[in-house]
Amino acid sequence: MEFLGERLTEERKRKGLNQTEFGALGGVSVKTQVLYEKSERAPDANYLMALAEGGIDVLYVLTGKHSAAELAPDEEMVLTGYRKLDARGRSGVLALIGGIQPQAEKKVKKTRNEMVFHGSVGDVKNISGDYHETRHQTVHTDSGKKKRTDKDD
Repeated sequence: MEFLGERLTEERKRKGLNQTEFGALGGVSVKTQVLYEKSERAPDANYLMALAEGGIDVLYVLTGKHSAAELAPDEEMVLTGYRKLDARGRSGVLALIGGIQPQAEKKVKKTRNEMVFHGSVGDVKNISGDYHETRHQTVHTDSGKKKRTDKDD
C-alpha cells in the first residue's frame, strides 16, 4: 500500500488538481485525500470508481501499470498488430524499433590522430597498422639539399 499513495499523488499532479479538487472528484474530504496520499489509509472501491469516471488511471494507481485505455489510437493499433504476430514477426518489430531509437550519447575519449616520423621521407620503408583517416593528409619534407655550414678546420 506504500506506493499506492505515491501513485495517487502522481495521478493528481498529472491531472493538474490540488488535493481538495482531487478528493472532491473521488467524493472524499481533503483530510481523507491527504491520508490516502500518505498511505496512512487505503481508499475504498467507491472512491476508486469515482476517480475512474473522472479520467484517472485507477489500474496504474493500484498496480503501477498503465491501462491500455491510456494509449493513443496509433499506439493501440501498433500494440494490437504486434500481439497478432508470431515469434519471428515480433523479433523483427523489436529489432526495427531498437535500430531506430536515438542512442544515448556516450562519452568518447578523444585521442590525437597523429603520426610522427623522424628522418627523411625516403628512409621510411615499412609502415603497418590500422590507421584510417578520411581527411586530407599533408607530408612536409626537406628539399633534400644539405645546408652548408662554415667550420674552421
